[in-house]
Amino acid sequence: MKKLMHSKSSVYYTVDLEDFSFDLCRSIGASSPPKLRTESLRESYLNITELLPDNDEPGSKITFFCTGVMADKYPDLVRQIAQDGHEIACHGNFHDDIFKMSPEEVYKSLNIAKRKLSEISQTEIRGFRAPRFSIKKYDFERLDAISKVFDYDSSLHFSNDKELKEWKDLCPNRLQEFPVPMQSVISSKFNVKTGGSYLKLFPVFVVKNAIHKSLRNNITPIIYLHPYDLFYGYNLLLNWSELEGAPSRKYWYVRQTQWAGLFNWAQKRKLQDIFLEFNSLGRLDRNLKSVKA
Repeated sequence: MKKLMHSKSSVYYTVDLEDFSFDLCRSIGASSPPKLRTESLRESYLNITELLPDNDEPGSKITFFCTGVMADKYPDLVRQIAQDGHEIACHGNFHDDIFKMSPEEVYKSLNIAKRKLSEISQTEIRGFRAPRFSIKKYDFERLDAISKVFDYDSSLHFSNDKELKEWKDLCPNRLQEFPVPMQSVISSKFNVKTGGSYLKLFPVFVVKNAIHKSLRNNITPIIYLHPYDLFYGYNLLLNWSELEGAPSRKYWYVRQTQWAGLFNWAQKRKLQDIFLEFNSLGRLDRNLKSVKA
């Protein structure tokens, strides 16, 4: 579909495949789980496949970081993504912050999620990304717990190859890191990640500048997206009744639009712009430099 470009204009495209409606209800204490969004999540998946190169071209298969909840509630979708040739990686069991869990809890939870995803996808689950990037780069205790379950991680932020090398020299385990870059754009105090809400809330040139700066700094850019970034309607938003029992119900009814509603009308054009300029490097697991013994 899209013209392949020089390797210096190449990035990894990844998707954090999570159930936004369920995760928000659970995190804010709503009385009961929301209805399933099966068709909307399937539509968001089809929307990204339309942006990727054709099947016979390099980079046509990418990595989907899936929660254990997705395996529980949407097994057919996870299975389809794997059968289509994409990598299934892990995004936690629930969409919970890693830094709030003990290393032992991290290890136990990730093993549960890995087992679920492996059984549904019938693939080896080799990679992990923390929900909300909720682990610090020098939290080696929790990173060690992750390394006991997975071959690679994609949760940390670096702005250049020097920072990444310094971290590697200090890291006591063999976990390979695929960092999601964070770059200062416009001013030194305005730090931008390459994807997510930064792409939704700001003009597309802001994220493109962060991508180009990463390339100049010898950090391979990783674009991260969510189902609500790839769904151009509003069905992923929780309705009033689904928020019953939640403290600050009115606040969350409005606040959720930041992720699943605001600027949806412009999202498709932004994504097309990004995908046309930057070639896909494909699945993260196909680019591992080493494996655990």
